[in-house]
Amino acid sequence: VENWTAGEVLGRGGYSVVRKHLHKKTGRVRAVKTIEKSGHPFHAREFNIMALLNKPEHRSRFVEFLGWFENRDRLFIAMEYFEQGDLRKHLDKPLGEEVVQRITKQVLNALQVMHANNIAHRDLKPDNIFVVSMSPVWVKLGDFGISKRIHGDTSYRTQVCTDNYAAPEVLGIDPNSETSIYTNAVDMWSLGCVVYEILTGEKLFSSLGHIMSFFYTNGTFPEQKLSKLATPSLDAVKSFIQGLVLLDPGKRPSAVEAASNVWLQE
Repeated sequence: VENWTAGEVLGRGGYSVVRKHLHKKTGRVRAVKTIEKSGHPFHAREFNIMALLNKPEHRSRFVEFLGWFENRDRLFIAMEYFEQGDLRKHLDKPLGEEVVQRITKQVLNALQVMHANNIAHRDLKPDNIFVVSMSPVWVKLGDFGISKRIHGDTSYRTQVCTDNYAAPEVLGIDPNSETSIYTNAVDMWSLGCVVYEILTGEKLFSSLGHIMSFFYTNGTFPEQKLSKLATPSLDAVKSFIQGLVLLDPGKRPSAVEAASNVWLQE
């Protein structure tokens, strides 16, 4: 049995906690998520998705899965540890456009893999984008606690998300919608919110009420903050974000389409 010592808490979720673990003999470090089985009925889902995305060809895009163990009450998932933490820790000021472009490309690369495997992340935000390095830029997508894999025609129905980054169809805002079915397009909306925030230093939608206002004004885009950016490609970045936060999910680009957007080619 390997001798690991649990250390500082790195993060908490509704039914889970992530701690830094140190291997005393070798000095190796890993992050271990402890999930309470009783409170989290889908506790095996995250494990299954991480195993699927842990193929060697995908490890540059996703947090590496190092193994698992369990007891009667808890599931433990061992993962790669990031000395530089998540992207949220690097947002004390807005990031430069070139850095944001690189991050966006890498996140889209990861989303392409997920969506091709019928998996929506469903909780894309700076806290779930992990930093290997900021110079050169290298980020990985992680925290698949509420990701869901779909089979055949099954769509996503459960409302699980972080409000600031959640699409209107996830939040159930549309009173004319007869169902709460939504698709991979929810991740594209969230990406638009993330890109806006890391470029400007402010959230695109600061509250649920703000998203509702956006919905009921037929998507009038709050572009004042973007317009202040001193970037030669202002129109291109504005158009890119606007395309991601379209109210109609069917009109949002796929991850493949977004990756070929003119703003990301500059």
